[in-house]
Amino acid sequence: MLRLDRGNAYNHTLKIGILDPTGDPAGWSWEKFQRLFEERVHLLPSLRLRYLPTPLGLHQPIWIEDPEFNLSSHVKRVRCPAPAGSREFCTLVEQLYARPLDPLRPLWEAWVIEGLEGGRVGIVTLLHHAYTDGIGALGMLEDVYTTEPDDMPGPPPPFDPAPPPSAPTRLRWALQDLPAVARKIPSAIGALRDRRRLEQEYADSGKEPPPTPFDGSLPAPFRRGLSRDRRFACESCSLADIKEAGKALGVTINDAFLACCAGSVRRYLQDAGETPTDPMVGTMAFTTLALAEREVTGNYSSVDYVRLPTQLADPRERLEAASASANVTKEHFNATKDADLISLLEVIPGGLVTLLAKLNARTKGRYDPFANVVVSNVPGPRKQLYLGHWSVERWFSTGQLAHGANLNLTVWSYGDQFNLCVLADAQAVDDAWKIVEGFRESMAELTALASEQTAGVT
Repeated sequence: MLRLDRGNAYNHTLKIGILDPTGDPAGWSWEKFQRLFEERVHLLPSLRLRYLPTPLGLHQPIWIEDPEFNLSSHVKRVRCPAPAGSREFCTLVEQLYARPLDPLRPLWEAWVIEGLEGGRVGIVTLLHHAYTDGIGALGMLEDVYTTEPDDMPGPPPPFDPAPPPSAPTRLRWALQDLPAVARKIPSAIGALRDRRRLEQEYADSGKEPPPTPFDGSLPAPFRRGLSRDRRFACESCSLADIKEAGKALGVTINDAFLACCAGSVRRYLQDAGETPTDPMVGTMAFTTLALAEREVTGNYSSVDYVRLPTQLADPRERLEAASASANVTKEHFNATKDADLISLLEVIPGGLVTLLAKLNARTKGRYDPFANVVVSNVPGPRKQLYLGHWSVERWFSTGQLAHGANLNLTVWSYGDQFNLCVLADAQAVDDAWKIVEGFRESMAELTALASEQTAGVT
């Protein structure tokens, strides 16, 4: 993730909380927010970590506690332009997002956006994907927010990090560890063999394979290089509506989500005069380790690929195709996930990874595992959350874009909400709200189908 940061590619994710301070008799206070954040930052030790490279690129970068960590360098304040509705808020978010993070500090920023409609306040956090994945972010969320109003008064514990190791020390550590890395080479080669074997066994079973990002037969209109600018939009939908629709139509929430993604992309391309005639490849995010099983914080994400039935105009046919394609992808991922290809990253020289990252940028994503459209559906918190006495009214989260994957549709559920984020490259999508509106229209189609189905059964 760190080495892929170059030029117009930046691998920070977005975490957005919309606070409603009206339940607090004292109301909103910037000073109180600063105190609350300062009292809680020790609960998120990753936020004090910055990375240091290994001299000569002989080994991986290392995390250290930043001895110069200063919360005020990461938590900033801005006011949303009038009339401070959803569109003005999202325009501000996309401007904040389209800035690389400072590699000399911990790789995150939190922007407090005041002046939203109804006195609400947005907390927009840019967090680098090297720290954690979506499920890990859920754990961080639950660590810092509470399920009851609670100010948690009291000073944080002292922060007394060790001095950063010198370059000669880091070089010595790398040289000492290289024999251990060399001993991992056979297992890394074994992982490749395991992957080929599992793929062959899967093919021999006669099961339908998912698409591959390198299959030129499927259209990929969002597989292009990244520009400097981004487009962003977010919207809250009803979780109950999509649950009921899925239940009535005999599909999962994720099936319905994929169908809505396909319908939304189809509508966007139709409006641009490019009606799809074939399904297109999508990148589906998976996690390889449950949150409860993680002994250390980190990124445990992986991907597989899914056919998005953007070529189908009929919503029922599109839903059935999305469900079938999702089953193919999940079955393939479960059959092949035990081949630990992550172990390859531990033995590939850093310089080679950097070279691949450069080639990936020059070829507009040819070597990137993310392809065309990234789709992700994360089950979020079920209970109401609070920061102090301020309730978290809505919660949004999305991953990053990549060269070769210029559109990301991510849903996080929160309470009774099904919260959609659309993040896109500005040259690939001129207006992210068009994707949101297409998603809503596709959801409405499924809801109408579910009502017909229920009426028919009755």
